[in-house]
Amino acid sequence: MLPTSTKAGAFHADEKVVSKKTQRGNWTAILALVLAAASLTFLSLENAASNAVNDSLWRLTSSAKSEAWTSPAAVCPQQDPYDIKDGFADLDRDLLASRLSKAVQIDTTVGDEWPDPDEAPERWEAFPKFAEWLSTAFPRVHEKLSLEKIHQHGLLYTWKGTDDTLKPLLMMSHQDVVPVNQGTLDQWRHPPFDGVIDDETDVVWGRGSTDCKAWLVSLLSSVENLLEKDWSPKRTILFSFGFDEESGGKQGAGYLSKRIEEIWGQDSIAMIIDEGNPVVAATEAEGPGIDVAMPGIAEKGSVDIAVTVESAGGHSSMAGAHTSIGLLARIVAQLEDKRDRLDDSRINGPQLQFLQCVRDGPRIPPALRSALKDLEWASKSSFEHLGAYTSLQSVLPNAVTSLVLPAINTWSERGRQRRIRRARERVVHAMPASLQTQFITTTAIDIIEGGVKFNALPESATAYVDHRIAITSNFAELKQHYIDVLSSLAEKYNMEMEAFGKVVVNASSPVGASKLTIKEARGALEPAPWTPLEGDKAKPWKLFSQLVRSVWVNDDGEPVTVAPSIMQGNTDTRYTHALTHNIIRFGPSTLKPDKTGLGALTGVHTVNEHYPIQGLVDSTNFYTALFQAVSVEDI
Repeated sequence: MLPTSTKAGAFHADEKVVSKKTQRGNWTAILALVLAAASLTFLSLENAASNAVNDSLWRLTSSAKSEAWTSPAAVCPQQDPYDIKDGFADLDRDLLASRLSKAVQIDTTVGDEWPDPDEAPERWEAFPKFAEWLSTAFPRVHEKLSLEKIHQHGLLYTWKGTDDTLKPLLMMSHQDVVPVNQGTLDQWRHPPFDGVIDDETDVVWGRGSTDCKAWLVSLLSSVENLLEKDWSPKRTILFSFGFDEESGGKQGAGYLSKRIEEIWGQDSIAMIIDEGNPVVAATEAEGPGIDVAMPGIAEKGSVDIAVTVESAGGHSSMAGAHTSIGLLARIVAQLEDKRDRLDDSRINGPQLQFLQCVRDGPRIPPALRSALKDLEWASKSSFEHLGAYTSLQSVLPNAVTSLVLPAINTWSERGRQRRIRRARERVVHAMPASLQTQFITTTAIDIIEGGVKFNALPESATAYVDHRIAITSNFAELKQHYIDVLSSLAEKYNMEMEAFGKVVVNASSPVGASKLTIKEARGALEPAPWTPLEGDKAKPWKLFSQLVRSVWVNDDGEPVTVAPSIMQGNTDTRYTHALTHNIIRFGPSTLKPDKTGLGALTGVHTVNEHYPIQGLVDSTNFYTALFQAVSVEDI
């Protein structure tokens, strides 16, 4: 019976062990629940102690951060250079320079508010000459491509592709140039319309050489060269050349875009590339100190506002406390004092990505560089971003993980958001004024009119205010800003206030009352939609970036950094928003140092405009590679 009693004894002994284990398990569960409750109570607090622990945990982890954390790769992703299988165009430099020189020699100056070319053709007489020159300079283009002239002088070329199912590529440029101030002629190294080819400095001088006949010539040179090689596109390629971009584009691009929409429909274009922000060499003093391409993927909106004060006239000897000019002066001062300012809520979007892309440039202020790195680190300062959540889940009891870990994650995220806000505030304080403008709606009082004679009280005075509307804002917000900022002044000085067609303040007394009127001087343009930079809709941007990084390579073989930027001014693409969301505004040039001593970006819209001959070579290489790539790639 010994075995039986042994078994029984063993059974009773195991029962006691199990009981003790169960007791220990119960105590562990109770302790876990107590700790969980205590932790939940602590984590629910938004106080100095809770925040201090949160920040201390982050400091411990961030002190051991890897190099990947301080690299801009995560906040400024770069595409691998495109494999250009067919090689570059490598067109003859002398031929390209000669073409640009001859294009500059045809003075296609356009002023503001010129009449419709149908009604006053004599004002536009330079453009038939320019079109005739194009047909002579690029005979194959005019033989193989179809050309439709829109509103007299708009040029719409169609290079028909072999696959009608593919959305077309639309390339844009403009034929017109800004006027030359006659008072500055003695400041030009060479007469502005001589198109001098300077072999010593390797540039072509003249009005419009950069803005933007260089790119129009490069585009058609690329097509001419491909036609010479009997190459034809699979995807249709359109070329739209306006003729009044410098005065708003209403007569040219406005009509051209409508015609393209008539033919192809809305959302019918795969990608649009127009003039825009440039390629800047590390040697350029106006750049960040690195080789960078800065294509514009968004545009600010714009509007001009007329602010008018009307008051009683009369002899100056009978003047009251304030004339219309005096009241207008107070209004103008108020508009400047209460203008849009940068705050931490604006530090996001493509403008932030641009800054992160160029932050390591030696000309970026050290304080701004440090703040941008802090912002990158802060964005990753949570258990979820560190991967700690999953690790804790695998080692802690279920009772803890189910109750505490979600609270810890919420607590961690709360701390991350607080650190992000602090880092953004640092970015704001460290950012130079010249960089801040890309984030805000700018205010510029450009013109003031008022008064006609000494000793006569001015019956009215008007200020014209130019605004460039931030891409995160809109015209409705700007209108409300006017009402918010000026209503108190209207009440203080007994002015009736009419803003954008509505009376918003009545004069408190008819005696001595003045009237303040605010209205659009020119129609408002809303900010452009952003070009997609991520996801499936970003295929055009990614291909574009790959091509840029294959063409612009420095002497060490390193491809240029592509930093998406915004356009603070407007281009002809303002009329094309219905055609596609993929709009890129790019001014291709060269990474070679500027030999003029002026700087590569000097002269646009002012004296001594010039464009590097190497820029023509690089531009034609880029456009040639682009045309070939869009015929084989899915965009």
